[in-house]
Amino acid sequence: RQSATRQKPRYALTAWRSKARSANENRPELHEQVTTMESQLRNQLVRFINGRVCLLGIGNRYHHDDAVGPYLAEAIETRPDYDVIDAGIIPEDYIELTARKHPDTILMIDATDFGGEPGEVRLLYPEHVAYSGVSTHAVSLRMLAEFLQARTHARVGLVAVQPADVSDGKGLSPAVSATLDDLLDALPDICDHKISVLHH
Repeated sequence: RQSATRQKPRYALTAWRSKARSANENRPELHEQVTTMESQLRNQLVRFINGRVCLLGIGNRYHHDDAVGPYLAEAIETRPDYDVIDAGIIPEDYIELTARKHPDTILMIDATDFGGEPGEVRLLYPEHVAYSGVSTHAVSLRMLAEFLQARTHARVGLVAVQPADVSDGKGLSPAVSATLDDLLDALPDICDHKISVLHH
């Protein structure tokens, strides 16, 4: 059960740490690292992002934490100089619209169950996203990333937020709500104010 107290979200350094940990059991310094948005994950995003960015908010507003992507898009929409649209629960319908933005980098934001702690965030790459089992949406995130890459030739990454609750209902859990706040603080600066967010 989630505490009502605001929790500081956990940020995981890389998309493949689980493999690294099992392969390096005797090297504690290589075990999974948990940090703040201001350090490792932020630096990883800075290295990954190149050129014009298209940010896709993905999720269902009526399944609690699955709404983190749409909520992020809605919040950025209120800021000046941002073109904000959210891809909702059928992101594949927005492939052509994404292509018309001519992005160099595409970041998908979605609640994704990768077995982490609630509110934990990972930057995942298409080859590390399973074809099924990580998303509730009609087309898997890996297939969506492959379609986007083929159509736009952009680099595609998934900012995956570990949900606590994806049952029916509105509103985010405390952990995911705290993560959303940090992402809203960090992403515009990381993307150098060149974000195009697709909104449903």
